[in-house]
Amino acid sequence: MTMKHEELMTGLRQLRLHDMATQYVEISKISEKEKRTYEQYLAKLVQIELASKNKLKVDRLTKAAKIPIYKSLDAYNFEVREGITAKAMHRLATGDFLRKAGNVVFFGSFGVGKSHLAASLTGMLCEAGFKCFYSSTHAIINQLTLAKRDLALTSLFKRLDKYDLIVCDELGYVPHDQDGADLFFQLISQRNERKSLLITTNLTYSEWDKVFLNLRTTAAAVDRVIHNCETFNIKGDSWRETEAKQRLKNKELTEYGSKITQ
Repeated sequence: MTMKHEELMTGLRQLRLHDMATQYVEISKISEKEKRTYEQYLAKLVQIELASKNKLKVDRLTKAAKIPIYKSLDAYNFEVREGITAKAMHRLATGDFLRKAGNVVFFGSFGVGKSHLAASLTGMLCEAGFKCFYSSTHAIINQLTLAKRDLALTSLFKRLDKYDLIVCDELGYVPHDQDGADLFFQLISQRNERKSLLITTNLTYSEWDKVFLNLRTTAAAVDRVIHNCETFNIKGDSWRETEAKQRLKNKELTEYGSKITQ
């Protein structure tokens, strides 16, 4: 029995092969012109459908990751930084550290681009098919605190456990109370040796008592994080300060040029 065009289109869509449905006629013409075999024709259609489904998956993962502002790795100037390289970032982007339940810490002073790197890496890991969740540390502690208040903490931990990677951006930037510190420690403990964390901070490990508020919990938290962890000590001038100086320089040159032409 020969299927009519409309029946074939309907069947392909019922099988959720939407891109094959929209492109099979055009690909058949190209295949006929290039004298491709039936197998080559089918392989091309399958390739198109797989590419489309992969794009939808990546889009879904990227949206679910909640990256605040996606920044391309190409926009990061590695030449003015020490302690991090493009090669290292691309190595991390393979997701090998996630498969080993490893952690990553980007440490450095203000303005060296720690959040930029974290956002770029999260996006690349989503493209590789990993489930990621990006949040400021302050926001995730607030989320845990509210869940505890509403007796929904167990449910929240189960949802967070679905992510291969949780990004805790700006650790130590905003103060919080002991209850929040203890909840954040619980998150670290639950993921220890099972799932990965990526932390950005301007605090050395010895200064994490500012986050966990007592030495015992601090020691336990640091011990769990640095176990199977890669720490990048990023150094260099603040890009914000550099840009501000450049704007001032441009303004002075403009004003100087105006005076000359007057």
